[in-house]
Amino acid sequence: GPSIFMHHEDMFRHRGDPMFRHGGGHGMIKKHAALAHCIVTELEPTKCSTPDQRDIIEYFRLFVDDAAAHGSNILLSAEAFDQPNLNITQLTSILVPQQYKIHVVVYYRRFYDWIHSYHNQVTKGKANREKGKQHATFVRWLTDDMLEEAMQSYSVATYNRFKEAPGIFNVSVVNMHEDPDNFNTNARFACDHMDNAPHLCEIAKSIPAKHTNPSKSLDWKLFRKNIHIYHPIQLSDSDEDKLEQIEAKFDKIIDIPQLCLSPEWRDRLLQISIEFEKTLTPESWYNGKEGLENLKSEFEGKSNSKFCSVDIERILTSSEWQDFLTGLEEEIEAER
Repeated sequence: GPSIFMHHEDMFRHRGDPMFRHGGGHGMIKKHAALAHCIVTELEPTKCSTPDQRDIIEYFRLFVDDAAAHGSNILLSAEAFDQPNLNITQLTSILVPQQYKIHVVVYYRRFYDWIHSYHNQVTKGKANREKGKQHATFVRWLTDDMLEEAMQSYSVATYNRFKEAPGIFNVSVVNMHEDPDNFNTNARFACDHMDNAPHLCEIAKSIPAKHTNPSKSLDWKLFRKNIHIYHPIQLSDSDEDKLEQIEAKFDKIIDIPQLCLSPEWRDRLLQISIEFEKTLTPESWYNGKEGLENLKSEFEGKSNSKFCSVDIERILTSSEWQDFLTGLEEEIEAER
């Protein structure tokens, strides 16, 4: 998602470096995501629903007024700023009158990596919220409709929305594939994209890079959520011991049957990824060894891990698993 750095035109007469937060007055906004979810063209019923969240826009106005009065810069950072229904006009209407120049920083991750991670993110949320529904693996989930919907939140669409919006001073891109083994998101942002912030740059570079938020496999979670589709066993959270037995059996599968994307879908993802790399990076990058040449090589290397999913249907419809689940079902009925 993007970060939005707003620098005040009087700022440099007051402080030597931009600030990540404004310390006085109404304090800093702690819930940037809540702000992004509330400044939208169409409000989703599950978001911006509490009184505190609904008040956040007025709070943001007060915060901006106070920050501007002190000549302070503002940094907002949240994945939710990439949502298609973000009301950029409303956001700029609060900031521009206070002489803020809005600099949007978009992070670029190759599309084939990003869409796999996007599926993980939306599926984890869906699996946690919904019970009794089918939850799709990546191979099943990737349809024309899902692709079109996902692309609206991708870096290219986000970049274009901000680039075309009145009141936006600048939109720049952080390429996460430049020296990926030593990539430091804080240093890259502070040193290359925050204007006139040499001290902050040095501080950011002195802090070791942390690689957080690793993507965890969804195999077991999706398997668990789909059991009821292929067997009548009724499992609840109270059947913890039975769920542990099922998970233990699942973990012992040696040759897990898989479904993989068709060659046509793989080629489509590759071509989209190439197109987007050309859109968001300079020609000197994508024509170099780290650019498209590396993209194609990396794509092939990740094909089996990224573009294949557990064949849940094949496992659960096998006689071995049907008999196993029937046995557990009889145990549950006897215990009840």
